This record gives sequence, structure tokens and C-alpha cells, in this order.
Amino acid sequence: MDSLNLDISAQIATLEAQQQQRKKQVSLAHAIDAINARTQPIADPMALYSANMQAFKQYIPDVHQSFVNYQPSKFELAHVGDALHLVDVDNNLVLGENYFHDSLIDFEQYRINPQLARIDFEEEINSVGDFIHVKYLNQFIRALKGINQKHKAEFVLPEAVNMMVFFGLGLGYFLPEMLDKHSVKRLYIYEPENDFFYASLFTLDWASILQRLDESGSSLHLCLGADEELFFNDISHELMVKGRYDSTFSFCYQHYETEQTNSALEKFNQQNFHIAFGLGFFDDSLLALAHQYHTLNQHIPLLADVEPLPECETRSVFILGNGPSLDEHIEFIRAHRDKVLLVSGGTTIRALQQYGITPDFHLEMERTKVTYTVLKSVDDDEYLKSIPLLTLNTITPDVTNLFDRKLMGMKLQEPSTEIITNPKLGCDSDNLTTLIFANPTVSNLALSYFTRMGFKNIYLFGVDLGFAGKAHHSKKSIYYNQSGEDKLLFNKKELSSFVSSGNHAEEVETTMIFQMSGKGMGELLAYYPEVKCYNLGSGIKIENTIPTYQEDVVLTDEVFDKAEFVDRMLAHYSADTQVLAKQYSAILEQDIFADFVDKMIALIKSPIVTRYDALEQLHQQLKLLNSQYNTKHAFLVELLNGTLQHCHAALIKMLLLPASPEQGLIYYQQGLDIFINYLEAAKVKYQRELFEVDQTDVSGFWK
Repeated sequence: MDSLNLDISAQIATLEAQQQQRKKQVSLAHAIDAINARTQPIADPMALYSANMQAFKQYIPDVHQSFVNYQPSKFELAHVGDALHLVDVDNNLVLGENYFHDSLIDFEQYRINPQLARIDFEEEINSVGDFIHVKYLNQFIRALKGINQKHKAEFVLPEAVNMMVFFGLGLGYFLPEMLDKHSVKRLYIYEPENDFFYASLFTLDWASILQRLDESGSSLHLCLGADEELFFNDISHELMVKGRYDSTFSFCYQHYETEQTNSALEKFNQQNFHIAFGLGFFDDSLLALAHQYHTLNQHIPLLADVEPLPECETRSVFILGNGPSLDEHIEFIRAHRDKVLLVSGGTTIRALQQYGITPDFHLEMERTKVTYTVLKSVDDDEYLKSIPLLTLNTITPDVTNLFDRKLMGMKLQEPSTEIITNPKLGCDSDNLTTLIFANPTVSNLALSYFTRMGFKNIYLFGVDLGFAGKAHHSKKSIYYNQSGEDKLLFNKKELSSFVSSGNHAEEVETTMIFQMSGKGMGELLAYYPEVKCYNLGSGIKIENTIPTYQEDVVLTDEVFDKAEFVDRMLAHYSADTQVLAKQYSAILEQDIFADFVDKMIALIKSPIVTRYDALEQLHQQLKLLNSQYNTKHAFLVELLNGTLQHCHAALIKMLLLPASPEQGLIYYQQGLDIFINYLEAAKVKYQRELFEVDQTDVSGFWK
């Protein structure tokens, strides 16, 4: 009977979807008839240009400056009959003889079936930690599954739009039409052809458009004359600054197809997860605050802002990752270990111990107790104690207690780092430095540490970040048993849904996190162009590294007293934290978190009437959080930013997926209830666990 009911429900859903499509097609046909019956309005192009330039001078002076003396080179405006058209100057070809009507019809078709750059978060069913973020985000995800299913067929461009991205503008006749029918909170226009934008100054009433956007509280960002790489960097920055949550649900309209607009749209669809992910969340940030409190009070030194030791420039470093190719290079590593610094990261330590190799440094970064559990699986406390630990200031003290010598680097965008480095709080931090591009994997941390300490010759072994074959980690690591059988702790089939260019192959499988890791390493090395980084891995290609085979490595290093050099490094790069510990503790004891969260809650409890009101409400909440930047309470931004971005991403989908504005507002209110419960729970947890070390027990998982 249950299967029969499911079958009937599926048939009803199919019929309803077909009915919705028929409604859309009828609506589109009527709209097209109305467009074809219209006469293209005639305006004085020179008067438009003059008014537009004055408006840009007022609202976006850079655009005025760029085009006040502009001379088109490839495309010009010309009168064809009574209308202005773009003409290719090389062959006198008119670009679209019915351009006005065709552009309006094309956008009308988009309104009926809009395209999105969309990212959906997955429900975390078997969370090992008691994280309220997981609890409430799961509630959002479950609600969205039902909303998606119910309203998928009816989805149209809503009357209120959170973010619209244009790939190509042309003469832009569709832009006023869109703004007449849709209130757009954020409008981003990418026009790679400057000649086209210049022409629009004579065909569009930009002055009215700019005024309308300004009065409604909307924002406009123009990316003009850029290639797809510059476009992606620009829109990434725009989203980072004004709200990353929009990257998970962005409306994308491609006005015309060229190699550049095609590439830009493809890149945005494929790479915008770099913007959406890596946000962190409240529980994670709370752990960082607590762990920093304990490690400072144990007087573990922080990374000092000092000039590198001269020897660092000539010494070679082997960064050893736990990728499958580590096994291929282990004898080479063993043969040269007395000439170089050996650096292991994360689960690599288990493989090295099995191979009988002791690294000169070990790095860890994860803040939960899982790191402690994995290290204890090495089952050799004396082995761990003998290795100096390089880590981040988010690490649990349970991990640092396993090592006799240790050094912490400060991670950017963490509330604990913000407290220490905020000049308005007066902490003793002038002699400290922060690490850049230090995540998401421990290999990122290793590269960040050793470039910051002045090393110029770095070799990556086992830093695969991808899979050229069946293996996913070293066969000697914790992921395999003593017989080399996979313990199924890493679901390669499920996680490796991405493809990247290979270091020694055309393409390799990879994961989202590994792809982000490789991107971060490439960006870090761009900051250090003098560093030669040789990649011997069999995984993904990493920008700014040198793909290298083992037989091509030529080491000029000689055997040296590594113990003496390591001791000297630790002394040189360590900054004392005894005074800082007292200052940090005093700041944490000031209870300001609950009062600020109450302000955030009050803002989203105010009544709203339209979906655009809801978008403005979320924008104002982000502004409230960001208002804490450059104040002594700036750490609140890092504490709550990930939570806000994730919840806003879900709320916008709940708001805009239904075709009915009224239904969207009902779902939005239901989502606000989840968000408010989350924030109330955060207040309680902050008060209860501010000074608590993570005690998540995952020992059974790693056996």
C-alpha cells in the first residue's frame, strides 16, 4: 500500500509540474506578443550620454573617469533606420537587426526559467560533536528539501532578487525592463567589451537607473573590460565584502555568448564554492577562544615577527603529506633525511613512524579532540615527545600536551587572533605575526610556516590532494590496516566528485577541500615568488609549484647538525606569552556576547511586508555584525560570521524559491524561527563553555 501511495504521489507531482510548465509557456507567449507590438523608444543619444556621464561622476566616479575621453576601437554605434545599432567596424556588420525586441524577448524567456549559480549544504547525519551549528543547519536543510520539491516546477525570477549577475550587457535594453518588474538588492554587471558599455551610455538612461538603485538601497557593481580570471577575482572580492551567502543562490543571466562570457559563466558556476565554503561556524570559533585561553596559560610561545635566520634561505625542506605517492618516494626521503628538514603533517605521522622515520617537525591544525585521538593511535608517546610541534592557536591543549616542544602560529579570521592583535584591546602583540593561507589542510599550514620562516627551497612529497589511482592515502597510514586493506575511514567514491588538472597527468580526481587546498597553496606561493617549490606528488597541479620527478631532484645540501639547527629555529621564532596570557584572560571575562546577540535577534524580529523587505532585513543584520570591525569588539565578527552566512544562505532560498511572494514570506518566517533559536542557543553555550576544552570522543572511529 505504501508503494502504491508513493507511485500515485509521484504521478500527481509529474502532472502538476507539467501544468506549471504549460502556464509558463502561455505566459511567455503573451509577453512576447506584447513585446513585438511595442515600438522602440527614440531618445536623443547625446542628451542621454551627457546626463549619464554626470550621473556616473556622482555615483561611480571611476566609470566617469574611464569613459569621459573613451574612443571605441572594434564596435561603434550607427543609425539603422530610426534606431541605434552596434556595428563591427572591421566588416560593417550590424549586430542584431531586431536587437531591441530580441533582447527583451530573450530576457523574458530568462524570467520564466531563470538560471542560478546555486550551492546547497548537505545534512550532517552522524556528527560526532555536540555542535549547535550542525543541529540548526540540519533543520534548515530538511525544511529546504520539502520547499524545493514542492516549488521546483513553478520557480521563476522572483519580484525581489537577492543578487543578479549579468554576463554581458550589450546595449542593455533589458535592464530598465528588469528593474521595472524586479527589485534587485545586488546587481553585478560583467561586460568584457568596453565598446559595448560605452555604447550603452548613448542608449540607456543610466542616470535614472543609478538614482533608482540608490533610492531603493540596492547596490551596483560594474566589472568592465576584464577577462574571466579578473572577473572571478573581482566578484569573489565583492561577495566576500558584502555577503558571501549570496554566492549560494545567485541569478545569472548571459545576454550574449562569446568565448569570454562563456568562460566567465563556467568559471563562476564551477568555482564559486571557494567563496561559499570555508566560513567556519560558532562552535568552531568558541573552541578557538577556549583553546587559546588554555594554551596561553600554559605559556606556549607564539610565532614571532622576526627576520628569518640566514641559513633558512639555503636549507631544503621536505614537506611530507599522507597522499598515496608518499609510499613511492619513501626510500628517497630516507636516503636524504640527514641533509634536509623533514616536516610531517597530520596523519602522515603514523605512516612515517611505521617506516621508522622521525621528522624534524610535525604540524597539526584541527581544533577538535579528533587530532589527539589520531596521534594517540601512533601508540608511541616517546616518539611524539621527541618531535617539535608547529601548530595553530586554535589547537586543543590535549594535543600540545603530547609534545615537549611546541610553537603556535596565529590563524587569520579567528576570534582569538582578533583579540590578540586588536590594537584597541592593548594586548602585548607587537612582536607577533600571523600566518596566511594556513588552511584548509595541514599541508597548507606547513607551507605557510616554512615560507614565513624564510625557506626558499621546498619539496612536496605525498601532498597529492587528488587521486591518480585507487589509493587515497599512504598504505602505512591510519586509513589502512597492517595488511594494507582499506579500513573505509575515507569515502573516496563519495568525496572525489571533482576533477582537476594533474601534476603528472592530464586530469585526476579530487575533493572540494583538496581543490581549495591546492588553490590556497598557489596563492600563498604568489606572495613568495622567490620560493622554489617542487611538487613531486601524483595528484593535482598546484599553481606556482614546479612539477618534478624524483630522478630530476638535485640536492646540493650537505649533512648538518639538525638538532642544533632545530633548537636555534625554535628559540629564534618563539615569542613569550606570559604577559599576553593575563591580558587575554581578562578580555574573555568581559561578558558582551549575549547583549550583542540580542541586538541581532531584535533586528530580524521587526515586521516586514515584502520579500525585498526581508532581503533588506538580512542586509541590515550583516551591516550590524560588520559594524564591529575596527572596534574593540571586532572578535564578535569572527565568532558569528560563519553562522550568519550559512543561515542567511538558507533563509534566502526559503524566501525566494516559491513563485508566490506570500508563501515565500511564510517560509522565511519559519526559517527565522530556526535562526533565532540558534542564536539563543549560542548565548547559552557561550556562557557555559567559553573556557571548556573540546572533549569529543572519536576514539572508536579511528581504531
